[in-house]
Amino acid sequence: MSPHYFWLNCGYNRFNHLEDLTGQISVFDSSVHFNPSEGYTAFKRARLGDKVIFYQVQNKVGLLGAGTVVKYEEPRRGKIIIHFKLEEKLQPFKKEYLERSEQLKTALYRMKEQLLNPLSEDDYAQILAVGRGEEKINRYFMMKEMENFVKGTEYTIFVRTVNGIERNGFKHYKEMQQGDRVIIYRTAPERGIYGVAEVTSGMRKLPVIQGRTDSTAVSIKYLGDIPMKTIYDLDREPMLRAQYFLTENWNESVTELTKVQYEVMLEPGEDKERVEPLKTTPYLHELIKQANRPVKPVVTSKKTFVTPSGRKYEEQPKQQQKEQTQPAQPKVIHLFMAGQMTQPYEVVKNYLNLEHDTPYYIADKTWTAGTLYGQYVEDEQIKFHPGVLTKHLDDNTLIIDDIDQLDPAALKPLLGAVIGKTVHLPFQHNNQPATIGCTHATFNIKPDFRIVGITTQTAEDIKAHYPAYLHPFIKIYQFKK
Repeated sequence: MSPHYFWLNCGYNRFNHLEDLTGQISVFDSSVHFNPSEGYTAFKRARLGDKVIFYQVQNKVGLLGAGTVVKYEEPRRGKIIIHFKLEEKLQPFKKEYLERSEQLKTALYRMKEQLLNPLSEDDYAQILAVGRGEEKINRYFMMKEMENFVKGTEYTIFVRTVNGIERNGFKHYKEMQQGDRVIIYRTAPERGIYGVAEVTSGMRKLPVIQGRTDSTAVSIKYLGDIPMKTIYDLDREPMLRAQYFLTENWNESVTELTKVQYEVMLEPGEDKERVEPLKTTPYLHELIKQANRPVKPVVTSKKTFVTPSGRKYEEQPKQQQKEQTQPAQPKVIHLFMAGQMTQPYEVVKNYLNLEHDTPYYIADKTWTAGTLYGQYVEDEQIKFHPGVLTKHLDDNTLIIDDIDQLDPAALKPLLGAVIGKTVHLPFQHNNQPATIGCTHATFNIKPDFRIVGITTQTAEDIKAHYPAYLHPFIKIYQFKK
């Protein structure tokens, strides 16, 4: 049986700090420290062999060590006594440092002011690695600087103007620490990103400099240039779309990025929407315009050649260019209008060159969001049933026949994950709140994941059935006799 993992807030006097902490045992009594709403449930879950992180909340606040539950007593109903043994000392990092990790920030935010808090195995492992010095938690920033940086050279970046006025985004300068990564943003010759740097020294006060009211600065080392991307190129990325720092009037000197945003910015530029192996319609309204036109007996469609920045391609009529202003979204739902075909599944499988064992389901009116993502079902005992969707995220493709039987609103969490959000699901998984997202979630979705839906609906039916916010995520394939 795998152990549980906990975060234990302990006072200074719980251990003898005049002697070596390793091997010391501290005893906690639930009847003294808890009322029913403050962690008693976590106390009841503890058992021999469970792992615990000790965090000191008095005097020198920070990580204290890691240990194990070595004794569990329940002398009477409602009273629990647990013996925690500290087996390994950790570096005294504070919560503020641990929260630099996006994963740990979520876990620590969920914690209440209570003695014992459950942790996931991944969170426990990361805290242990950080406390041992095996892992450093870096953060990521984008800094607007117009200097022509030279690779390998260290630069001093003043955080206030010559008159002592704080530069826009000043709070982010205070958060910088050695090892943090920085993307250099410039406004000329075009607004965009041009290079990467590393923070070599956090904010500090330099000796008085003539001509400057304030000499507070951070230091960065320029690591080199990167292929330039304009704000319009970046805005096409699903993970970055609609970010405030990609607007023409963005005037902050520095802002924080997530690790995912940082990595997306450094990825080679690819226009994945420009060339597609299948003839498909990027947007639903394009299909509806063509639905009644005579076409050949194959899957037919019409391409749109417009980018979010307004750039045009030679095959696109100018009048349609002006109408097409919606930015391209990742197409996660592929709808096949099968009409009255007798074996649409075989046609779809052959047309998309799918493997024989591609997961295939037939939806009905009983399908709910729980059917897609997972739910607890009570039979002889309450058991967790994995969802049709979450169970097959690693398969990349999931076929759902009669997909119109599913309420479109149930797809919202999936779409939120596709555009880079971490969406909480209404149940727990491994005793932790379940989430779906691109990284650090309970269920991680890959960029190329897709649902292939088969429907007997017409174009007009589809337009009425799926709300407008779903249209950019859908590709339509229409079969003609």
